[in-house]
Formats: sequence, structure tokens, C-alpha cells
Amino acid sequence: MNPAEAVRTPWLPAVTALGLGFIWRLLLVLQSPVAFSFDGFQRWAGRDHVLIQDWPPVTQIVLWLTAQAGGELLAARVVMCLISGLAAAAGTLLAQRLAAAAYGERPALWAGWTFAVASAYAHWAAWGTVFYQESTFLLVLFSGLWLAARGNLRTADLVIGLLGLVRYEGWPCVLLYLAWRRDRRALVALWGALVWAAIRGFGVEGYAASPVNFADWEGLVERFALAAWLADLLELVRRLGEVGGWVWWGLGAVAVSLHWRSSLVKLLALQTLAQLGATMAWVAGLEVVTSRMMVIPVVMVAVLGASAVPALARWPRSGWSLVVALAVLLGFQLVEGRDRMRAETRHFAPEAAAVVEMGRCPGCRWWVLPRRGLGTRARHDGCEVLQGISSLRHGQDFFCSSWVTDDWAEAGAGTDGTVRWDAAAKLYRVERHLPGASPAPAASSPAASLPVAVP
Repeated sequence: MNPAEAVRTPWLPAVTALGLGFIWRLLLVLQSPVAFSFDGFQRWAGRDHVLIQDWPPVTQIVLWLTAQAGGELLAARVVMCLISGLAAAAGTLLAQRLAAAAYGERPALWAGWTFAVASAYAHWAAWGTVFYQESTFLLVLFSGLWLAARGNLRTADLVIGLLGLVRYEGWPCVLLYLAWRRDRRALVALWGALVWAAIRGFGVEGYAASPVNFADWEGLVERFALAAWLADLLELVRRLGEVGGWVWWGLGAVAVSLHWRSSLVKLLALQTLAQLGATMAWVAGLEVVTSRMMVIPVVMVAVLGASAVPALARWPRSGWSLVVALAVLLGFQLVEGRDRMRAETRHFAPEAAAVVEMGRCPGCRWWVLPRRGLGTRARHDGCEVLQGISSLRHGQDFFCSSWVTDDWAEAGAGTDGTVRWDAAAKLYRVERHLPGASPAPAASSPAASLPVAVP
């Protein structure tokens, strides 16, 4: 082999993972363009702010920058797809690095190609298109660990420190990294957590685009039921094995058993366990298991699992068998990712249909009586969805009847029509007001309403 080729070739799996991770998610967005889930709705509705609720700000800063550049909802989702693709590339490089330490540079390509397949993991494919921290977290973590594996420790310290500003669950990963480093100079990795603690300590509050309660931990002591939590944990175990999950967990177990002497493998394994522990606590707060919870633990273990594949490739005549197995797994994940995307977007089809109908009256302001009891712990409502899947803003383009605390007649006096959830028909009915009329606080007459068909 030409020496120059030996330098260039290891980047090919990472470039492939970037392309596959980005393009596949982009195609999913084009096929199922409705954004989904409530934290994401809150972030998009607050796109003019860098602090939202009490959430660490890195992902929101990305949305803020996109909005400041003039990007609308689709552009912001494209950016999230790109972040997911970059995270896939970083994970590929890390998997190759772990494998190269045990098997050499050329066999480590098997690890890279294997994680490129993991870039299409179905739950990650779907949730990587909307405004959540998972892909941002994975990009920062994998990049930092890859830099550390290459010996760029001071840069790695700074990158790992950014986890403190991505999500609270990243803080245990920072502490485990510090224990791995065993160097006082590595304490700089605490910079992100310290910055965020200072911001919160000074009492800076994030913007809330709705009055709906987003506090997952509020009242947890009173709500917690051990039997229900244990049942949820059983469901969590089952879901962790969905859409190829057991393949990645099985390979991860093989990697840990083969490479346990590698301190970096130990670190990533412990960080994965820490994320599992955080997920178990998260289940207690939400009182439900969601597909989003699968993303970080499975993708992290997939890096470990990919690093074990070169050992399997050493078996006689195993090469083509591995290629076929990876191709089958990739195809399965692509199909399941498409189905997951459709399932998630289907939840918000009524609001999507209402947005289309509201758009037929440019400049109109609406009085909205939304459907309620949505999302985890039935805390959310349709007005949040309207803000999260469109450019509509509460107080400008519509007024939500369940959010208005003052006199409803005063708040709705300037509206041009009513958008009302019809629970019996399971659709929104949109009607224009007569000149000079005010909205009703309850359901309007069905005879005077315009039905909005829901697919």
C-alpha cells in the first residue's frame, strides 16, 4: 500500500458516517416535516433567547444562531441533522482509535465501518432531527475522548468541559474523565459546569415560551411509586434492545471483555453506565419510558461494540459474513428509523392541519382552545405544539385560552377567528369571527365552524 494512502484511508469511514448520518436524517425530515416533542417546541418558540427554562444552553445557542442568521424551522432542523452527522463522524474516529490500540490501524477500519452503520440507529435517526441535546452531547463527548486518545490532552480537557453546558447528565462524564486523567491540570474540564453553576447562582432565569410546567423532578418524592418504577425499568430494558439495540449491547460486552486493560475503554464503559443510571432517574421523573431515552446509552455502547469487530474479522472467512451482517443491520435500522419518524410526527398531525388552515388567512390573529393532557405526565397542550411546528407566536399570532390569566374577552378582543379542539371528532375546527365579534370562552357552534381534516 502507498504510504500516503495509509494516512488518508482511516478517514473514509468517518466521512461516510458523516454523510450517512446527515443525509439520512435530512431525508427523514423531508418525508416527515412536522417537528415533534415538547422540549423541542419550547426551544423553537424561544429561538430569540439563549437561555430556555433551566436547561444548559449549548443546543439552544445553536438554534439562536440559526434564527439570528434568518433561518426558519426547516433550516434549524437541517442544522440539527448536521450536528448528528458530525457526532457520527466523531464516534467513528473514536471507535477506530480504540480498535487501533488493540489490533493496528488497518484492522481498525472494521471498527470505523461498523460505527458508520450505527450512525443510522433508528431512535437516534429520528430524535437527531429535532431540538434536543442528545446529538450535541454525543458530538462533544466523542470529540473530547478522541482528542484524548490521540494525546491532545489539554484540548480534550477544554472540549470535555463543554459537556457541563450541554446537559446535566454530562456532569458525571466530566467527573469520570477527571478521575481517568489523574492530573490537576485537567481540572480545567470543570469550566462548563462552573460557568453554568455561576449563571444559575446569580439567579438568571431562562425564557419560558409557555406557562406549562416543564419541571420533571417537581413533586417526585410524593409521586414516586417503587412498583411502578420497577415496571418502567423492565420496559426500559426491553426498549434498550429495540431496533438492533441488542446487537450493540452484545458487541459492547465483547469489547469490554477483550479490551478491559485499556483505560480509555474502561472510561467509556463507566460513562455509559453513568448515562444508564441517569436514564433510570429520568424514568422516575417522567413516569414513562420514551424512545428518546434509548439514544445516548445505545450510541455510546455502539462505539465500544464497534471497537470489538476487528477481533471477529480475524476468524477464518468471516469478512464477507460481517459485511452481510452489517448491511442487513443497516437496512433494518433505516426502515425502523423511517417508521419511528412517522410515529412521532403522527402525534401532532391535528396541530399541523390546523396550522395549514390558519395560514389561509394571512395576518389573522387567533383565539385557540387547544387539546390538553398531552406529553409526559399529561402536562402539555396544543398551543405549545402550534408554536413548535410553525413560526406562530403566542401574544402576536394567537392567544391561548388556557394560558391567558387576565380577562379572556380583553385578550381575545382583537382576534379574527377561533381554533377549537373538537375532542369527539379528534380534529381542530377553525372559524372566522363576524366583524366586531369576540371569541367565546368555550366551544363555538359546530354549525358555524369549518372542519379541518386530519390525515
